[in-house]
Amino acid sequence: MIFTRGPVWPRIRRLPGERGHVIGDFFRRSFGSPPGDEVESLTISRRASVLTIARDLSDTYWGRYVALIAGGPDAAASVFRDPSGALDAMVWRQDGVCFAATHLPDWLPRQAWPELSIDWGQVAACLSSTAAMAGACALKGLTAITPGALFTFGAGEQQVWRPAEIARRTPPKDAARLLPTVLDACVAALAGGGRVSVEISGGLDSAIVAGSVATTVPDRVAEWINYHAADQAGDERVYARDVAARWSVPLTEAFKPDFAVTGEALALVSDGLRPGLTGKDIERDRHAAARIVETGVERVMTGQGGDMVFFQTPTPLVAIDHLRRVGLRGLFDPDVAALARWTRTSLWAIAGLALRRSSRWHGVRSVANHPWLADTDDLPPAKQTQIATLAQALFVHIEGLRGRAGEIVHPLLAQPVVELCLSIPVPDLTVGGRDRGLARLAFAERLPASIRTRRSKGELGAYYGRVVGASLEVLRPLLIDGRLAGEGLLDRARLETMLTREHLVWRGDYSGLMTAAVLESWVRHWEARGQGARP
Repeated sequence: MIFTRGPVWPRIRRLPGERGHVIGDFFRRSFGSPPGDEVESLTISRRASVLTIARDLSDTYWGRYVALIAGGPDAAASVFRDPSGALDAMVWRQDGVCFAATHLPDWLPRQAWPELSIDWGQVAACLSSTAAMAGACALKGLTAITPGALFTFGAGEQQVWRPAEIARRTPPKDAARLLPTVLDACVAALAGGGRVSVEISGGLDSAIVAGSVATTVPDRVAEWINYHAADQAGDERVYARDVAARWSVPLTEAFKPDFAVTGEALALVSDGLRPGLTGKDIERDRHAAARIVETGVERVMTGQGGDMVFFQTPTPLVAIDHLRRVGLRGLFDPDVAALARWTRTSLWAIAGLALRRSSRWHGVRSVANHPWLADTDDLPPAKQTQIATLAQALFVHIEGLRGRAGEIVHPLLAQPVVELCLSIPVPDLTVGGRDRGLARLAFAERLPASIRTRRSKGELGAYYGRVVGASLEVLRPLLIDGRLAGEGLLDRARLETMLTREHLVWRGDYSGLMTAAVLESWVRHWEARGQGARP
């Protein structure tokens, strides 16, 4: 049995040979959507292995989907989660019945629930990095499927789609021409058949997505929207207005007011199977959800993921990739000098790194054990880093209030875009010694000069500082007397010092404190549900 929910009902298609179903957005590699209710171009026999079916899906299609695959006469059922990770998939087995779900709905009989308890080790990992929230589930009793992996009940997980294999492909010769073509096709497909809203933050990545939407499906757009805070660092309207003017579209400017966190507000996003990260900016999440309803849109397009696919990470490892291609004579290339300035690293330090022998370079500790990094040791160090940051980016798919009102779509994390950028060497992605240099060139005709040449990024640290400062009355008892402190994950004495206006002014720690508050609320919710309390 398959149960789905709105407000945007996912499409369900049958696999040939009565081998299962695909749930969600599902497109051919030629970017067309299969017209019928069956995945018609796969030749699947009743005896085909589940691994063969999963590989065919990954190689022939892309989208935002989960496939439920019947095991055949002598094999168990399996679940394949598409490589983008846009649709979550948790699995468990209860009384001989196999379950796969994105949520534990209220109406599901308690007899069908797994035995739930908090995985404190994973909660600790989430405290260290929000990226861990999109990895293993912090609820014992549930298994989270890695994007691009096949989970077979009774056998476990097998990674089908491997970023390292994509990165080893021969680089395209015309990457700058291919990028807009591939992104436009993804945007047109992901827009669906209804109205969309487009977020224009003022940054490069959202400007690229906005340009792609304006080029391919401008008639579908109900609203172009920018969110801004009161301080200068959090107000990028001048850039967003330039993007809107480039395409002659009206821009809705939504103010992000300062607010005080409440337990009730955090509880709104604490009932998901993953901690509700949008609780860190709950008022913005509430407003965005309300705008989706008011404007009647089905989907919201964002520029999330561009820092990872186009490569924004300031690391001297980019120069190492280049020097390993051309030798130490490349140390004096103009791009390497520009990279040294960008990363604030001396040429001598870069030369030293190039001579270093190491197999693991990615350096992103929060995802060091992620399955995507299992076979990357032979890759150039900056390419390892790109894969690690892509694994980090998966947290953007965690659902919040606006995700319950409509579909939140990140075209830059679509499988065709990710695969194209993985196949491009990082020195080429950062051509000119610039972060996202290739993207700046590829989309130059679509970008206003202020965006194309911009070197700064918006920053909301001051905004979150004001939010935490206004929320101390709630945050102090929530965290100091909370379950995280009770389990030793937070130090009560340190919290006493951190949760004061004086400390916030001098030391900050805003994001970490808000992450702790989100996790505390989530833990309390699931401990109550696990003890039998009705949601």
